[in-house]
Amino acid sequence: MKFSSSLWFFLLAVTFIFVSCKDKKGNDEKEETPLYETAEFKEFYNKFSTDSAFQMDHVVFPLDGMKAPENDTMAVKHQWQREDWKIHTTFDDANGTFSVEMLDLAGKMVIEIISDESGMFSMERRFAKLSDGWNLIYYKEMGKYK
Repeated sequence: MKFSSSLWFFLLAVTFIFVSCKDKKGNDEKEETPLYETAEFKEFYNKFSTDSAFQMDHVVFPLDGMKAPENDTMAVKHQWQREDWKIHTTFDDANGTFSVEMLDLAGKMVIEIISDESGMFSMERRFAKLSDGWNLIYYKEMGKYK
């Protein structure tokens, strides 16, 4: 009788482990797609990079950010104005010397960081979905930041 009790406990434990593992796998499959990989954001990002009128309509001016430091000075906070805005085009990796990293910030914002191989030079853009759709809400100009 003792043998059958041990066998019963063993089978129950194996069943519990199997069910627990199966549930974890199901949860992994339900992970949300990062915002920057959604069709909606990709469509916005491509149009933002290729259509200057669309871009101007989807930048929140005055745009907070940072101006690239000059001659080893400290970076300075800056507000970009509509009349001074330089249109951003499609990312060019300069034959692999620059890379882009996209981050999903709590499902509310996409942060794009472009940097050179050494990591010394970088640029950052932050996009958020507002009431009128996706917009650029922050821009740190390409430069050498400390």
